[in-house]
Amino acid sequence: MATLNELQIEKIKEKMLHEEAALKIKFKAKNTQFDSLKVLHAEVESYESMGWIAGPPMKTKTPITRKKEHGRQFEDDIWCLFYNLGFRILNSDENLRVQWGDNPGEDKQIDVLAVGKDSIFVVECKCAEKPRTQSFQQSLIEMSNYKEGMAESLRQIYGKDKRVKFIFATRNYRINEGGDDDIRMKTNGIYHLNENSYNYICNLIKSYKETSTYQFLGLMFKNELISDKPITIPALKGKMGSKDYFLFSIEPSTLLKIGFVLHRTKVNDSMAPTYQRLLVPSRLKGITKFIDEGGYFPNSVIINFAMPNEDVKITYDPIHKEESSDSEFVLLNIPNAYGIAYIIDGQHRVYGYANSKFKDKHTIPVVAFNNMVSEEQLKIFMEINENQKAVSPSLRLDLEQDLYWDSDRIDSRMKALRSSIIKALAGSANNILYNSISIGEDVSKLSFKPFDTALSRSGLIPKATATQWVGDTDSCIYNVYETDHNKAMKMSRNNIAQFINGAYSIADTIMNDDVKKDYLFSNRATFAFITLIGSVHKYLIQIGEINPSSNIQSRITAIKPYIVKLSESLNSLSEEENRTIKGVQGQGAETFWLRSFQNLVNRHFPDYCPEELVEWKETQDQTLQQEGLERKADIRRQIRIIVFDRLEMVYGTKWINNVAVLKNEVEGRIIKSFGDNDDFEMSDYDWKDYIEVPEYKNIVDKNFSHPEFEEVFAINIGMPFKSKKEKIAWFSLITETKKKTVALTRSDLNRLELINTHLEQFMPGI
Repeated sequence: MATLNELQIEKIKEKMLHEEAALKIKFKAKNTQFDSLKVLHAEVESYESMGWIAGPPMKTKTPITRKKEHGRQFEDDIWCLFYNLGFRILNSDENLRVQWGDNPGEDKQIDVLAVGKDSIFVVECKCAEKPRTQSFQQSLIEMSNYKEGMAESLRQIYGKDKRVKFIFATRNYRINEGGDDDIRMKTNGIYHLNENSYNYICNLIKSYKETSTYQFLGLMFKNELISDKPITIPALKGKMGSKDYFLFSIEPSTLLKIGFVLHRTKVNDSMAPTYQRLLVPSRLKGITKFIDEGGYFPNSVIINFAMPNEDVKITYDPIHKEESSDSEFVLLNIPNAYGIAYIIDGQHRVYGYANSKFKDKHTIPVVAFNNMVSEEQLKIFMEINENQKAVSPSLRLDLEQDLYWDSDRIDSRMKALRSSIIKALAGSANNILYNSISIGEDVSKLSFKPFDTALSRSGLIPKATATQWVGDTDSCIYNVYETDHNKAMKMSRNNIAQFINGAYSIADTIMNDDVKKDYLFSNRATFAFITLIGSVHKYLIQIGEINPSSNIQSRITAIKPYIVKLSESLNSLSEEENRTIKGVQGQGAETFWLRSFQNLVNRHFPDYCPEELVEWKETQDQTLQQEGLERKADIRRQIRIIVFDRLEMVYGTKWINNVAVLKNEVEGRIIKSFGDNDDFEMSDYDWKDYIEVPEYKNIVDKNFSHPEFEEVFAINIGMPFKSKKEKIAWFSLITETKKKTVALTRSDLNRLELINTHLEQFMPGI
């Protein structure tokens, strides 16, 4: 350990910024992707040869810019992160060195040094231009050697009570959870700030603004004592269900320091299951204003006290208890430690006080549980939020693993399995989709829902009701005969994640970069690609190339030729094909992309032709579609003639009375459409020409009890044929929507031929 002399202390201070004006200037320079200079006109050419780009010339100088090198950009991003967190003592540049020992050479260059009111952060930054794997054994051993000495040196300058935290920050380096480097950091108390935690802290800043420091310090110093002196509060101890709880009032400023919000993010996975969403900034600001103007909240904040060890645990001293009551007054002793009070409900109220003038003066009511497992916290959170305000669909999908993993319902366990597979794909540094899927509060380029939808339709996971499996279970990657559900779920999760990752890896090596962006790593491609590989996997089992007992590597090997041909076909799409696929929008887009992918595979492997692909190819056959349109038009002409002929048969000359209301409605439409024309005369229009198919169906439905109608319009097209509704269901085949024409299959065309032939025999004069 070093004992710094005055000269050494002064050298360090000279490299630190603490004046607000200087910090703002430095922040502006660092908070951009470009370096900027102004050089003499004669020097521009020389700078351009070094990669600088010149702007419009000024009077005597020319402004030039150059994109920062990725390593320095990362250091600047980390520096700005601490500035945005509210730290106002920061290093001025990367040339800061701090002595950590008394011997020569026992000093260390620091990338980012941030000094706050209660804490100091020392950050070493490692950045790669593209994602890669690398061991940091030497760097981490070096950090573990100097961290204690450097901490003491920094305390000599900034105060002996300051907490010092060492951070190893990485970008584009894949460090496996549970791997050697991960263990080294956890063993030595070094915090790994990777892309997940960086993005999470940025989101905290965005949502919590200047109050983000509370959650940040809770994250950095989880369960560490702020002070040896506990927080002592009078409380009422009671029982709610089977759980003990404490009811008390506490100053918001105190709860902010010891509180922690279990946001749904990989950063908090060690405390899983997590469940909270980030705050809504506008709502937070409004709450602060409401409080400062005299408002208050009569309902309680709900928290859970964690007890990580013997030194940090809740105790209480009894004060008084009535014999007739299970409740008692106690003196509650709360450890003054970071992040021990998990805020289950009420985070907006608590953080609304963070910027309030009353945060040290008011007290707020709290219901506190003690050492409740996170699964029970999750249940309380869901019950509160589903009864009071909707849980977002994306959060619910993410929570399904924790909600349903041990469910008695088979279908619910399959929901949990889908959720866990998606998180496995995104959570392992060895997977190609690592950090690419938005999960909880971790936002990324791909959405969670398309993966969930794809897995539910892929056939890789079996279908089930609450009590039994349904459909084909031989082609899925799940052992439905395993009675140990937990074992079966874990094995299936690992195998399916490995299979999907293998398929993505094959496509990634073959698809061109632009093609991958559109047809592999996009939300619309997610459903198509995963459902396709599930469909091909089922086909491979059907032809016996693999079987339900095949290992995952064998399955990946078997499916590889199909993915290769798909990838090569997507690489060579014509402009028209590319425009057609990308141009499909709306609800049908997912299915259209899937069929397009299946069709590309079918071109090279004709025997792979699922029934749904056959039907889809027919819907793309323009000759078939044109024939169908003509047949529909023929049928509508027949209906127009036959309906009125049959009305006359039943009602004679008074047939018009049966459709008088309809006649008025149709004539009203005619007037609305053509009435503004100067030469409009109603007598020029035959109202029968403007009746729509659903209206003809209503006439038939109304008169179906008459044999004259039933013998004509009850047409059996090979579907259920018992009720009146079923006997006239064929009308739906000839009904055109206003938005689009419904595509037809060969089977649909055959039905239209049957309808046409049947009606033809009832045409008047035949």
